[in-house]
Amino acid sequence: MPRHTIAFSLPTPLPPLPTEPRPSPSPLQSTITSTLSSTDYDLVSLPLTNHLWQERWERLCLRPMEDEEEVARLTAQQAEAREREREAVDREADLWRRDGGLRREEVNVTRLEESQAVVATASEWLELDSPDEGIRFDSELALRAELAQALHLSLPVLIIPAPSLANRAHLPSYARTISNLLQMGGPSAFTQISIKIPVSDPVELITQGPAPSVTPGPPPTSASGSLSNKHKRISSLSTRPTSMHQAQLGAMMAQAGGQNPGLRVVSGASSTLSARSGMAPLTAGDPSSTWEMWDCIRTLCGYHPRLSVTLDLTNPLPPSVGALARWTAEPVKYIWLPAESYIPNAKGYPVLSKACQAFLRGMAKQNPTYILSHTTLSRHPNGGANAYLQYVRHVTNTSAPGPNGIPAAADEFASGYADYLQAPLQPLMDDLGSATYDVFERDPVKYRQYEEAITLALGDLPATRRNVVTVVGAGRGPLVACTLRALQRSGRQANVYAVEKNANAYITLQERKAIEWQDDVQILFGDMRNVEVPEQCDIMVSELLGSFGDNELSPECLDGAMRFLKPSGISIPISYTAHVAPISSSKLFHDVHQPTRPAGAAETPYVVMMSQVNMISGDGGGVSGRCGERVQQCWQFEHPRRDLILDASGTPLTNTHNTRSSTHTFHIPHAATLHGLAGYFEAHLYSNVGLSIHPENAHRVSPDMFSWFPLFFPLKEALYLPSGSELEVNLWRLCDSKGRKIWYEWAVESYLPITLPSVPGGGLVPGTPVGSRNVSSASTGGGPGGQPSPVMDAPFSPGVMNMNQAGGILGTNVGGGEVGRIKIGQTSLHNPGGVHSWVGL
Repeated sequence: MPRHTIAFSLPTPLPPLPTEPRPSPSPLQSTITSTLSSTDYDLVSLPLTNHLWQERWERLCLRPMEDEEEVARLTAQQAEAREREREAVDREADLWRRDGGLRREEVNVTRLEESQAVVATASEWLELDSPDEGIRFDSELALRAELAQALHLSLPVLIIPAPSLANRAHLPSYARTISNLLQMGGPSAFTQISIKIPVSDPVELITQGPAPSVTPGPPPTSASGSLSNKHKRISSLSTRPTSMHQAQLGAMMAQAGGQNPGLRVVSGASSTLSARSGMAPLTAGDPSSTWEMWDCIRTLCGYHPRLSVTLDLTNPLPPSVGALARWTAEPVKYIWLPAESYIPNAKGYPVLSKACQAFLRGMAKQNPTYILSHTTLSRHPNGGANAYLQYVRHVTNTSAPGPNGIPAAADEFASGYADYLQAPLQPLMDDLGSATYDVFERDPVKYRQYEEAITLALGDLPATRRNVVTVVGAGRGPLVACTLRALQRSGRQANVYAVEKNANAYITLQERKAIEWQDDVQILFGDMRNVEVPEQCDIMVSELLGSFGDNELSPECLDGAMRFLKPSGISIPISYTAHVAPISSSKLFHDVHQPTRPAGAAETPYVVMMSQVNMISGDGGGVSGRCGERVQQCWQFEHPRRDLILDASGTPLTNTHNTRSSTHTFHIPHAATLHGLAGYFEAHLYSNVGLSIHPENAHRVSPDMFSWFPLFFPLKEALYLPSGSELEVNLWRLCDSKGRKIWYEWAVESYLPITLPSVPGGGLVPGTPVGSRNVSSASTGGGPGGQPSPVMDAPFSPGVMNMNQAGGILGTNVGGGEVGRIKIGQTSLHNPGGVHSWVGL
């Protein structure tokens, strides 16, 4: 298992600035070298700047509240002197805004030699989402100066503090700033930006919903009674006109009352426990506010490849596995793990909860860097500072299931394939290379299942006669070998034929016949759809399945080969089904939308070994009861089909019988972003033997099989889905009239369940949406000022039907009313007419 990178957060005070010229190592460089050589840490983490930078910025950009009585007592000379002083500061501030930059004494890292093993953090006191417009813009200028220093030193990353839940209304301003910062340095910029996002909001965990808005009171104080070290300000010194937000702040302070002279207001970002305003109530059981902040940021930043998450585990983990699973689909490059996250075991040593251990093991597939902080503060009785590091090493080195359930034994096979977009094979148009065959043949499980199925099928045939087995699409001969072993196990006799159209693979078959099989096997060169065979067979064996079952044209190929079978003949496989589920994956979405990809890349299915992927659907019927399973079956193909109209050669006249369509409704229990659909298959080989990559059945049907990766149907645009919403997926498998190509089309729609309470007269009026974006409490009539409900026209929205008209099938009775739904989003039709993606016949 690969060694995970762990960084040590250097405690304060940090080493002083260099006093000796290069090449003498600086004090910081010596400290880093000493720390890494004497411990098992790989990196160190430290703030890029220090308190002198904060003091200068606050002096230039913040103005303290002034006591009106004190100002009134000033003499004319004192007032004039104060005004001159203020003008001088204003001039210095504007010069800084124009020229920017940090001073040497304000930074902790000054040399390139210090930067390579450093994880740098930006100033915690900056507020890019402050309610004060001036503070927002001045914070952006300050952060630009810090990032410029990080880019200059080629620091690997700059970790930026999280936006405040209290300032959610200004989150787009925060995201806009990050988007602009990502443009610094141009396309060749090296330094990544990582947003430090809390794993949860404690208030939300306690209440299962955001705290109500409250009127700001006096600023919080520390245990000593002094003001918090977080930003203390009421307004900026910006020369721009006073904004509406500043006017609101002034009114808030007037309501609070009792301020001391010179008092500044503490920012709402000073505490994750602060009350929040502007947050829509969430569905109970889905603590998603911190993830939703990240989703907003990365969406406005266009899924930038240099933008990542530093997941802060200071707060408790959400109790819901589904809420935690969201992070497995996000670019979590760093995990912040302070000593406060540990609990003491029976002997007083620091350990992590079982839930936290499981979460870290699940995140290990992303290979994040773990940053341990506050480990020198002796928060636990035993173990010392090194115990935290040793424990994280122990947890992260424990084996966990491979990506997408790939067994650990297949690590060598799967290496390099995780989240890599591969074009599906075109087996009829292209001849596979020997290396491709070699990869497929490494999976022993698949051929063990085939051998078992063939053995059982032979056992059901009469033992008194010589049977016939034909392997179609024989490739390099693995199924032929399976057939010969099955004949030995079953004690049956049979003529064995192998049919292959690939001229190069046919050479390998000739070699194996000459060296291994001799007269036990007869090989035939040609396309199974038109080649002639000496005799009809009792068993026809094929290995034509794709990731979605039928996506490599198994139905069309076997339709043409059914003439090989006797009327009572057996096809292995007998049938196969396609399955689909909605997924979220920032990485796959970004990779599909790379500008270097051709037009239509987002309308092309891909074979992907899914790793940083989260299946966002839930089991059960959802709020309305109309939703299906977490993974739902699309369609089925069976062989042989005896009901087809055939031509003189025994092949079907048309291919229209292989077209399919399906509609699925999924319950989305936790707020998520839909990036695409995952396609799986299950195959019934014979009797009780099968193959499966279905994520919930594979471990029972064909455990440890890794030959097939799922099929990924991407979306052109990401679709946000609130918690409790419903997703309707439509899929089609289509063919052209001339039978030359097959393609898939897909589209999705999203709905929010609402209650439709009964009213006198038997009618229905819209009630409250059940999902996470609740409407006004006056949803069934006029509210304050006679405002109508925002869903007053819900009965006329798509997907919302009168229960009498719907015959009661759309919903269930909830709180005296029926559950309908409002349409909240949809995508366009993907790949119409197979314009971007098709498989040739």
